[in-house]
Amino acid sequence: MLSCKFIIPYEKLESLNSFLDEIELYNVSIFENAELGFSQDLDENGFPIAKFFDVEIFVNNKKESENLQKILNNKFRQVIKDFQINEVDNKNWVNSYLKELKPIIIENFYFYNDLIQKPENDSNLIPIKLNSALAFGSGHHQTTQGCILNAEFLKNNPFTPSNILDMGCGTGILGICALKLWPNSNLLGVDIDPDAVKITSDNYQANDINANAIVASNLNYIDKKFDLIFCNILKHSLLDLAKSFYEKLNKGGYIITSGFITSQEKEIVDKYEELGFKTINKISMEDWLSILFRR
Repeated sequence: MLSCKFIIPYEKLESLNSFLDEIELYNVSIFENAELGFSQDLDENGFPIAKFFDVEIFVNNKKESENLQKILNNKFRQVIKDFQINEVDNKNWVNSYLKELKPIIIENFYFYNDLIQKPENDSNLIPIKLNSALAFGSGHHQTTQGCILNAEFLKNNPFTPSNILDMGCGTGILGICALKLWPNSNLLGVDIDPDAVKITSDNYQANDINANAIVASNLNYIDKKFDLIFCNILKHSLLDLAKSFYEKLNKGGYIITSGFITSQEKEIVDKYEELGFKTINKISMEDWLSILFRR
């Protein structure tokens, strides 16, 4: 079996999908190439869409791969880039993936899934057991990493919060990191997805975190105030919840935001500073941002 790989602009993706259906090619995988930047468009969930996509099509032999290259070049002339043909080994790809999967190290933390990985033997790192399942927050994404780096920045500030809120907790990764940095703090995780709340609760327990996670879409039913809020969600939710965050944050408290790209930065910063927040620190990773504000 051979693999035909290439890069195509986002605006041509729909045409490519239609064309592949016409010629009845279905052994296809398509993934965003975030390293090449983002377009101004958002998907149905509000996520920024990449400017370019990686496409991989599997064929049986060299003749088929050469014919495919000719067909695609004729149909999408000067659009397709970096066309490559490679031989694919016949092996168990799932087992191979699991063997190569390594724990993620971010600053002083490393994250591992104890179902498929063993913890690192490094006493200088803080181990966090994270079985992400269907929830967002494995440590791979730049938004999660940016939030953790901002938390480390706060820890070195120094700053010690009494009450911490993890809004949109996903797997609970940010709240767990926070309790490892500030073990005497109180933590509340919140998510709109009941499955995410269940996963968060399980991960709290797996990491000896004494905290609660609840299902909620806003802060209306939470009667306490916080010294630190994590909010790694999307731009529109960050804007919608900004006033509630200001009201629920104690004076002098901090909020770590992420889930948006550089082209959306001004709208976020303008909204938060208009309410009375002050920008303290900014971390950029491959066009994704995490901004630390103080009330």
